[in-house]
Amino acid sequence: MSERASTALRHELARKAIHLSSAVLPLAYALGTPRGALLLALGALGAMAFVIEAARQRSTRVRALFVRVVGPLLREHEHARFAGATWLIAAYALAVLLFPRAIAVAAMCAAAFGDAAAAIVGRTASVAYAQRTGIVRAGKTFAGSAACATITTIAAFGVAHLALASAVVAGVLASVAERWALVHVDDNVRVALAAGCGAWASDALLRWLALT
Repeated sequence: MSERASTALRHELARKAIHLSSAVLPLAYALGTPRGALLLALGALGAMAFVIEAARQRSTRVRALFVRVVGPLLREHEHARFAGATWLIAAYALAVLLFPRAIAVAAMCAAAFGDAAAAIVGRTASVAYAQRTGIVRAGKTFAGSAACATITTIAAFGVAHLALASAVVAGVLASVAERWALVHVDDNVRVALAAGCGAWASDALLRWLALT
C-alpha cells in the first residue's frame, strides 16, 4: 500500500515540475515583459499544444508515442481529453487577457505555485498516512488545501505586489477552486480564474473604500 502511494507521489512530483518550470512566464510578466510579447509566446505554445492534442486524438501511432513519453504524468481522464499542460497554457492566456498585469501575475502564480503546492503537500501527507496506517487515501487533503492558499497568498503579495487583503482573497479562492470542482472546468483554469477574479474584486473594493 505504501509503495503504491510512494509511486503516486513520484509521478505527482514529476507532473508538478511542469507547473513550476512554467512559472518563468508569470515571473517574466511581473518583471515587465510586454503584454503583447507574452501573449505571442503563449499563442505559440498554445498552437503547438493544440497540434499535438489534435494529432494524438486522430492518430493511434501518435497517441501511443505520446503515452510512451509522458504516460506516467497523465491523469486518467487526460488520456481521452486535453492534457493538463495544455490547459495550463490556456489558463495563463486567459489571465493575461482578462486581468491587469499585477492581478494576472497573481492568477498565473496560483496555477503555477499554488496548485503545485496543493498536490505535492497533499500527496506527501497521503504517503505519510499510508506508511503509518497501511491505508491509501484518495482525494484532496486539508494539508494540500492549506498549502495552496498559503503559497498563492505569498506569491500574490510578494511577486505580484498586491495588497495583503487582495492576496489573501486570491489564496483562499484558489484553494477552494483547487479542492472543489464547483464548475466543470480543468483545475488549472479554475484556480487561475478564481484567484484572479477574487483579487480583482478585492482590489476594486479597496480602491472604492479609499475614495469614500
